Amino acid sequence: MKAAATLLAVATAALLPVAFPGQPYMLQLATLTLCGIVPAIGLNLLFGYTGLVSLGHMGFAGVGGYAAALLMKQAGWPFLPALGSGALLAGAVGLLVGIPCLRLRSHFFIIVTLAVGLILSTLFTNLDWLTGGAEGLPGIPRPRPLAIGGVRIVLATPIGFYWVALAVTLGALLLQWAVVRSPFGSALAAIRQDETMAAARGVDVFAHKLAVFALSAGIAGAGGALQASFLRVAAPASFDLAASINLVAVVIIGGPGYLAGPVLGSIVFVALPEALRAAAQARLFVFGAVLVLLALFAPRGLLGLGTRLLRRHAAS
Repeated sequence: MKAAATLLAVATAALLPVAFPGQPYMLQLATLTLCGIVPAIGLNLLFGYTGLVSLGHMGFAGVGGYAAALLMKQAGWPFLPALGSGALLAGAVGLLVGIPCLRLRSHFFIIVTLAVGLILSTLFTNLDWLTGGAEGLPGIPRPRPLAIGGVRIVLATPIGFYWVALAVTLGALLLQWAVVRSPFGSALAAIRQDETMAAARGVDVFAHKLAVFALSAGIAGAGGALQASFLRVAAPASFDLAASINLVAVVIIGGPGYLAGPVLGSIVFVALPEALRAAAQARLFVFGAVLVLLALFAPRGLLGLGTRLLRRHAAS
């Protein structure tokens, strides 16, 4: 049943451009949603499955975004190698940051990740010679066409980039699934439940936390590179503190610790502002009210609420 539902969801997403022909706005909205899902997957691995809250995670997305932008704009690299390099660099930065930060616990770790995000955002804004300063790096070249098995995908078109963004998102989801179902994922679950008990069972807590932190940062970097390439600009405003808090909200709304949580959270987080476009003053109020209601009645997000309701229905 789950496999059939997954295949149906993938097929629906792949055929979305066909369902909305001649409506570039819908396609752009869907692509932006995919760009938001990827870093949310990275944070979900860290927050949902390991219990570590990072308030500066979009800073790592910025590392990936700026790295890909520089490689494509200054060095003339193709899109996919630039995206992969941005993800690797973000993962390396996450590894370096995690070595001192992960020795802290609870709110101390959260505060340090907040500081790291602010530091990275400040660097993006002030390193004019590298990042373009407050203006960012506009004019990123459109990705070159891809040839896969005789099929030529023109990434410069909205439909072509959407399909590639969908492929990157599915790859991130598959990686998340593989990590969660592996012995490594079981160790992360044990750490989330009780670090002391996990250590007593032979789990190297620090090594596992460091590995998932670096992996999470790398996935966020891939999302940042995807977003920068789609918007054709890497700008500090896309990777600041507000963006990091929004990313945490996406994971909370969708359901931390659920494979599809980042997908549902991103859809809601992107679709809701569009539905409230006519009432811009009410956006912050509605977002705040939704988060308060989720904290009170659905601490595991919308997917957690749905799962609980289904279990009650099955029991009755």
